[in-house]
Amino acid sequence: MIKTQIFIFIILVIIILATCVYYFIFNIYEVTYSVRPKHLVADSQSTLSICTIPINALGIQVPFRYAPANFQIVEGRNLIIVIERNNRKGKLILRAKGKSGIVLVQVNSDYSLFPSTITILLK
Repeated sequence: MIKTQIFIFIILVIIILATCVYYFIFNIYEVTYSVRPKHLVADSQSTLSICTIPINALGIQVPFRYAPANFQIVEGRNLIIVIERNNRKGKLILRAKGKSGIVLVQVNSDYSLFPSTITILLK
């Protein structure tokens, strides 16, 4: 009788822990955007990457998951060249064409309510 109760208790604890781990660590609650470097130099060699970072309930990056996003260049399309656009992983890499100006990129992630606009300054 005692062994059965201990076994049931251990199974319940494992189920509760697995549920908590799923909801607090592996579930995406928010998406932040990483822009590296902060601005582009107006030459033909500098690159800039925009990445989506999924955030969990603990406020850290979700392990083993990506935040898919759609990238749309709203303004300054003639100032940059798109090197890589990976919507599934939420990554965009841009290269300057050699002209200065401002580029606006609108990012709409599957996990965000509204699209975000990222301003890139080409100096």
